[in-house]
Amino acid sequence: MSKVSKVLMAFAILALAVVGCQKEPISPMAPMLDTKTSSAIGPGATMVTSATLHLFTATESTVPLDIHRVTASWQEMIVTWNNFGGAFDATIWTSFTANTFGWKAVDITSIVQAWADDTYPNYGMLLDKEGVSQRSEFVSSEAINIQHPWVEICTDAGCDTIVLTEDTYINENEPATNFGLAGLLSGVDNTTSKEKQILLWFPVPTLEDPVAAIGDRVWYDNNMDGIQNNGEAGVPGVTVQLFDCQGNLLDEMLTDASGWYLFENLTPGDYHVKFSDLPAGYVFTSQDQGGDDAVDSDADPLTGETICTSLVGGETDRTWDAGIYMPPSEGCSHTIGYWKTHAGIGSGNQGDEVSQYLPIWLGTAGGAKSRLVNTAQLAVNYLSMNVYGTNSNGITKLYGQLLGAKLSIADGAADGDIAATIAAADAFLALYDYTDWTGLTSAQKTMVIGWKDLLDQFNNGLIGPGHCDEGTSTMPVATTISAE
Repeated sequence: MSKVSKVLMAFAILALAVVGCQKEPISPMAPMLDTKTSSAIGPGATMVTSATLHLFTATESTVPLDIHRVTASWQEMIVTWNNFGGAFDATIWTSFTANTFGWKAVDITSIVQAWADDTYPNYGMLLDKEGVSQRSEFVSSEAINIQHPWVEICTDAGCDTIVLTEDTYINENEPATNFGLAGLLSGVDNTTSKEKQILLWFPVPTLEDPVAAIGDRVWYDNNMDGIQNNGEAGVPGVTVQLFDCQGNLLDEMLTDASGWYLFENLTPGDYHVKFSDLPAGYVFTSQDQGGDDAVDSDADPLTGETICTSLVGGETDRTWDAGIYMPPSEGCSHTIGYWKTHAGIGSGNQGDEVSQYLPIWLGTAGGAKSRLVNTAQLAVNYLSMNVYGTNSNGITKLYGQLLGAKLSIADGAADGDIAATIAAADAFLALYDYTDWTGLTSAQKTMVIGWKDLLDQFNNGLIGPGHCDEGTSTMPVATTISAE
């Protein structure tokens, strides 16, 4: 700008300011300020990203101006020093220096965000330089065809430009006078030491509460370790339900083709999820394994529910997963009668299903009195419980039940309920055989009968994995079992 143009511009601005300073107080004309008025920023804004105040400096000053938050409503055409009554907070939000003629940009993001999120009501801002005589003057919105003050506010939903229409100053030297049509003056009168303070107001956007989201994945836990490993695929079509922490069902969905799910646009608060409708035969894996919540399983293995979690605005929590697996088959057990009639011996009996599982030791392998069963005929002899001793001999009966149990285990039956009993019986039979029965103590005989009875319950399906249907074999592939 040329020196002549600058002088002419300053003269025009000064003329407007003078006219404003000389007028009498004005009757009420403007409505009370509405602290909820919003700008034209579109819906979906959740935070102010920037806010910049633009003032055109008519009189430069090297002294900083402080920006304060106004604490009560005021009207541009009514407000005076007296009726304003010092209604501003002493906290300085920011300061700036307008030491150059022309436009001045001031960052006011923090105070605009505080208004927009309702930390404080928006009654505008006050600019002053308390105790300093050097004056600052800016063009007001009442200037004709000259640079009016304006604000640019940007949010996460866009930006908007607002030209101020509520701007004035108050003068302690003329406390009953309204200067609504004047320029904007700030500073201290160098003869009376009385202040001038600038008042500005503009609408701010109405922010929406930031929403939250929760989700993640259901996966096949192939190695059953409770942790998502590379190569473990997602499970489609699993039902996932969203609840609040009072147990109210809020939403539900199915996992997608890769096992993912996500509940979006949630009000910040407390939630939990429940997984159900797993593929047939599958169960939930172990919960909360390892130290990484992003790759563990969060579903209770019995209920499929997670614990409650709190979501804050703007949060997307993708750490709520569920691993599933197909439990290994526990097989089933057969009675000793089944094994006798399926050894391929004797007319009318079934084919030989016994030999594939031999040899089997009754007692620890190589024990002094352990018995090695290595043929189908020997197996039938021990299962009959009348070849090696009589049916009144407890060790003879233990031979039959122990051999029957070991054949079922070789055939695929889970041995968890009798593993300790088998180990104890094997250790005993390595030291004692059926010829020692009559010489045992009463306590030893009771112990042997107890082992025999427990193995009988296993063979009949009363404990363990359950009894097989007639003719069912759970493990057709041959397996050699040692009783060690």
